[in-house]
Amino acid sequence: MRPRSSELFQSPVARWTAAVLVVVAVLAVTARIHPSRTNAAEAPISLRYSELLSAMAAHEVDSIEMKPGEALRGWLAKPNAAGVREIRVEYASGAGTALVAAATAADVGVAFAATPPDRAQLVTLLVTLLMAAGVGFVLYAQFVRSSSGTGGDFEVGSGQTPGHRTTFADVAGNAAALADLREVVDFLRDSKRFVGMGATVPKGILLEGPPGTGKTLMARALAGEAGTNFFAMSGPDFSGMFVGVGTMRVKALFRKARKAGGGVIFIDEIDSLGGRRGRTNGHPEDDRTLNQFLVELDGFSGSAGIVVVAATNRASDLDPALLRKGRFDRSVTVALPSVGERTEILALHASKRRMPLAADVEMGRMARLMPGASGADLEGLLNEAALLAVKTGASSVAWSHMEEARDRVLLGRAREGFVVSRVEQRLVALHEAGHALAGLVFCPTDPLHKVTIQPRGAAMGVAFFQPDAELHLHARHYLEGQVRKALGGRAAEELVYGSAAVTSGASSDLQQATRIAKQMVYKLGMGRTTGLMTFDPDSGPVSGAMHANMDADVGAILASGYDDVLQCFREHRTALDALADALLEQETLAGDEALRVLRAAGMTLMPRDARPAA
Repeated sequence: MRPRSSELFQSPVARWTAAVLVVVAVLAVTARIHPSRTNAAEAPISLRYSELLSAMAAHEVDSIEMKPGEALRGWLAKPNAAGVREIRVEYASGAGTALVAAATAADVGVAFAATPPDRAQLVTLLVTLLMAAGVGFVLYAQFVRSSSGTGGDFEVGSGQTPGHRTTFADVAGNAAALADLREVVDFLRDSKRFVGMGATVPKGILLEGPPGTGKTLMARALAGEAGTNFFAMSGPDFSGMFVGVGTMRVKALFRKARKAGGGVIFIDEIDSLGGRRGRTNGHPEDDRTLNQFLVELDGFSGSAGIVVVAATNRASDLDPALLRKGRFDRSVTVALPSVGERTEILALHASKRRMPLAADVEMGRMARLMPGASGADLEGLLNEAALLAVKTGASSVAWSHMEEARDRVLLGRAREGFVVSRVEQRLVALHEAGHALAGLVFCPTDPLHKVTIQPRGAAMGVAFFQPDAELHLHARHYLEGQVRKALGGRAAEELVYGSAAVTSGASSDLQQATRIAKQMVYKLGMGRTTGLMTFDPDSGPVSGAMHANMDADVGAILASGYDDVLQCFREHRTALDALADALLEQETLAGDEALRVLRAAGMTLMPRDARPAA
C-alpha cells in the first residue's frame, strides 16, 4: 500500500521544517496586524494640494519631504492648536516639479528621501520563500519514498495471512489452471534440479480471466504452496506524479525479490502497466515504465528462483513484446466455474466460514441456479444468506435464506412499500406468465424454477429458469428458443391488450432477443440470406448491401419468433390467463406450482423446437 501523507512528517528534519514554517507564518500575521504606526494623538494634518500651495505662499510651511510613490510630508512653521506640526499631502505624480518650484520660490526647504523597505513586505517574502522550500522538501521526500520502494508500496510475505498459509487447498474449481501452476511449485522449491537438466521454466505466467475468478488467490496459493516469498503490486501502483517514478519502482520491486532469495512477484491489473506502447491515450512515461519492466524480465536467469505472475481480464490490450517467449510465455485461462466447480466453491466457502447449514440446503442445486457466477459472486451469495439467517433469528442457514440471497445478488433487494396499481400488477403478471409459458414450450432444456411479480431492483417481476446442464455448444433451435422466451412477455401483452397498449416493460427483453439474433447472423452464420457469411470488424469492412441483408436476417429471426409465440398463446389463452391469475393471487410460484396451474387449465405441455425462420 502507499504511504500515508502523515508518514511524510515522521522524520526530525520534516518536523523542524514544519515548526519553522509555523513560526514564520505567525510572524507574518503579526506584522500584518500590528504594522508600525504613529500615535493617534500625533496623527499628521491632512491638506489638499491647493491648500499646501497657499500655505507655502503665506510662509506657513517650514519644510517638505518627498518620497517616490508616497504622500508628501511637511512641517508647519508653527504647530496648530493641538500642537501638531506635521502635515500630509496627496499629489499627482506629474505635479512634483511644479511643487518643488513653488517651494523654492517660497523659501521652503525641500528634502528628497528614498523609500525604506517595508517590514511587512519583507516578512511576506520570507514566508513565501520558506513555504516554497517546505513544500519542495515534502514533495522531494515523497518522491524519494515512492521511487525507492520503501514505505509499503508493495506487499511482501510468504503467501500467508496471519494464522493461515494459503495453498491450493484453499482454491476450488479451475482444475486445469491449478495443474499449470503445480508445475511451477516444484521449480520454486528446487530450481537447481530443473536447471541442471537443461529445462527452462517460464519466467512469467499470465492469468487471464473474468473478474472474481480467483486469480489473486491462485497467485498467493502458488507462493504458499512453494513456501516462498510473495511480492504483490497492482499495475496502477507503478505510475506516479513524478517522471521516473515508475521505472524506479520496477527496479525496486525486482531488487527486493533478488535480495530475498526469489519468490513469486504478483502484479494485478497488468494491463495498466503492460498496455500497448504508442497507443493514442497513452503517456510516454507509461512506455518507459513498461520498457524497464521488460528489461527486468530479461535480466534474471531461471536459477534466480523468481516467477512473475500477472493477472488481467483484458489480455488483448497487452503489448505483444510482453507476451513473447522468455517473458510471459505461459498463459493460463482462469474461466468462470462450471456447475460442478460452483458446487465445490460453495462447499469450500461454507466450510471455511464454518457455516451451519440446514438439511434442506443443496449446494448442487444452488450451483445450477447460478449460471455464469464467479467465485466472488458465490462467496457474496453465502455471505448474504448468512446475514439473512442472523436477521431472521435462525439457528442455521436454510434453503429459503439461500434462495432469497440469490434473488438479492441477481436482482437486488425486494422493494418493500413499492405501490403498484391493480392494472399494472395485472399487466406485470401477464407479462411474466408469457415468459414462463414461452420458456416451457420453446426451451424444454431449461426447466422453470420459479416466476414472481415481486418488484426487485429495477425489475417488476422475473421468470427464473434452471438449466439441467450447461451447454458449451448451442444449436440453432436452442438459440431461436431463447429469442422466443425473451419475446414472450411482449407477445402476451399484445395478445390480451392489443398492439397499441404494449408497454415499456419489454425493453430489456427486446435488447436480449436482438442481441441473440445478431450473434446468430453476424457471428454464427445462421442468417437466411447471408448464410455462412459472418461479420468481423477486424477482417475489414463489408458492403452496404451485405449489412442490409444481415439486418434483414436479424429482423426475420425476431419476426418469425414473435409470430410463433403469438400463435402458441392463441392456442393456450386459457392457460396463459390462469397462470397470470395465480401470480396475482400468490405473487410467487415455484416451477412445479406453475406446471400444476397450466395442467389444471387443460394444457398438456408438448415442448416444441422453434421452427427455422422462413
